[in-house]
Amino acid sequence: MMLNLVSQNWAEFFIGGKDGIFKIASSTSGIDKNKLDLSKDENLSRIPYITRTELQNGISFFIANQENTKYKIDENKVITIGLDTQTIFFQPHKFYTGQNIQVLRHTKLNKFTAHFIISLLKVQMAKFNWGGNGAT
Repeated sequence: MMLNLVSQNWAEFFIGGKDGIFKIASSTSGIDKNKLDLSKDENLSRIPYITRTELQNGISFFIANQENTKYKIDENKVITIGLDTQTIFFQPHKFYTGQNIQVLRHTKLNKFTAHFIISLLKVQMAKFNWGGNGAT
C-alpha cells in the first residue's frame, strides 16, 4: 500500500538539540584506522568499518569484533554523517567507525524513514559547504 503524502500533515522540525527528533552524538567507537586490531582471522571480519568515504554506504572495509579493546560497537538502524565530507548513510547493521563520524539515533528509525531524512539532510548540508570544511 502506497502512502499518500499529499494527505499527510507536514510541519517543520529540528533534527537535533533540545527540541530535536534525533539524539546526535559522536560514534561509540571512533577507532583510528592505525589502532584497529587486524590480527584476527579474516573469516571473522564481518563488521562494517564506517569512515567518511562517499562510497559503499561509507564502508571502507570489514573488521572482526573489537570489543576486547576499549572500543564499543555502534548499534544498527542509525544515520551516520561523515564530518568534513558530508557523507550521510543509513546503517542497517552494527558497525565500528573511524574518526569524525556523527550518529543520529531514534528508536523508530527504519530504512524508509532514514532515506527520507537523508535526502532532506543532503539538501540542507549542500547549502553550508564552504571552503572544504563540510559539516564541521
